[in-house]
Amino acid sequence: MLGRALPWPDRKIVLDAITEGAIRRLLDERDPRLRNFLLCNACGSCTPYCPARINDPGANGDSGYLARGVTAALQAGRRPEINLADCVQCYSCETICPRSVSIGGIINAVYETEHVQPVFRRMLLDRGGLPPYAFLPVYASRRRLGNFVAKAVRHPYRVDERAVAEVGSLLLRPVDASAFSLNGHAAPKRPLTPPDQVFHLRSCCAFNYPGADLSQRRILSALGVRCVTSSSQTCCGGAPHYMGGAGFADRLLLTARNLSVIRDACGEDDIAVTGICPTCSDSYVAALELLAGSANRAVVNEALGRIGREVSEPGGFSVANILDLYPLYLGELQRLVETRLSGLRVGVHVSCHYRKMNGSLAVPRKLHDLTTITGAQVVRSRMEHYCCGGVKNLFDRHLNGDADEVPRLNRLVCRDFVDNRLDVMVVDCPGCELVYDHMGIPVLHITELLALAMGADPHSTVYIQGHLTSLSPALARIGVL
Repeated sequence: MLGRALPWPDRKIVLDAITEGAIRRLLDERDPRLRNFLLCNACGSCTPYCPARINDPGANGDSGYLARGVTAALQAGRRPEINLADCVQCYSCETICPRSVSIGGIINAVYETEHVQPVFRRMLLDRGGLPPYAFLPVYASRRRLGNFVAKAVRHPYRVDERAVAEVGSLLLRPVDASAFSLNGHAAPKRPLTPPDQVFHLRSCCAFNYPGADLSQRRILSALGVRCVTSSSQTCCGGAPHYMGGAGFADRLLLTARNLSVIRDACGEDDIAVTGICPTCSDSYVAALELLAGSANRAVVNEALGRIGREVSEPGGFSVANILDLYPLYLGELQRLVETRLSGLRVGVHVSCHYRKMNGSLAVPRKLHDLTTITGAQVVRSRMEHYCCGGVKNLFDRHLNGDADEVPRLNRLVCRDFVDNRLDVMVVDCPGCELVYDHMGIPVLHITELLALAMGADPHSTVYIQGHLTSLSPALARIGVL
């Protein structure tokens, strides 16, 4: 109606006024993601580290372009004059900032206000997470519908009806983000020790790679670690949050509810929570830090009380991301290798959200070390330090009808892969795996690589036939197939 009633210049003025009003309201509501933006002094530290280059260092000759473009606009109560959709939500800016200003979090809050994706929120309400059909456009664009159907039939993502009803009760009566306060300092992390038992999280994105999940279970079993799961566990809210379909409070409530489910399933005080997805790990680390505050915990428990659940002090939980868990067993994993993957040239890529969770842009050697014990040759490349391009970017392109448009990050990845004559990329994240796989690069999750070296069947366990880009040439050359 607005477009028909007003000529374009007047329409733009009205839309700008609406947008600026929404921004001012967002600031007035004291969203936790925006509470430290006044600390930004545009020092430029984050500028070289933005993989999407929305902060092009050459722009305006301004070394603090990204920070200035975002925070100065918000200080004036108006929308930042950059394309927020370009942000891939890697949070490199937050990780490098000397004042811990989360430019990525600020963009997430503004993007959520302006571009909320109701389709993802609807999926949470209807299915308790991102169901298989959420990924159908990715398969259709690559003409791999057979792959999709086979996985949907053999490895469906099932959540029990009671769990979905609980998620609906939580999200249909949302809590305002301003009800929560960020802790001044991150809660101290307990040192992770080899657990006898873990609660294994089911990741929404893992639908695309059932072999990563099956491989994880095989590895844990070989290490003598008992694996506990529950059909009442739902999505942590991480992926929908970063793609604009779940708010700050939504993600916290979903993760807190899952912590209640996990405690019921494990029935003990010392619980290690693991999974194959660093975005899940990041969600649980963030939730545990927030829930360490009694005021935040009270708000969460008031909401959880509607579904008969409660979360206690979070001290009994530890997040055992695979890049922290597997190195504890490095020697034992090396002894379990049956088939050395000699001759396989691989690049390794550590996910942005793992580094965000750890608060350091430094690339840890853990993925390198785990890959090396398989006998594969790790070829160092700049993609170890960069972003894959992001699942958010991949979904945005499909939703906007630009599936074939290859963004700058993806072009860099492809060129790096070819220039280094790599056979396979090895990643720690099913989201990164999907991005690499979609752009035509053979890729394996670290669990899949380890399982192959431990003698797992490439088809029944690692499920290589489910990949969009064939792994057969690389694996056949080294005698695995």
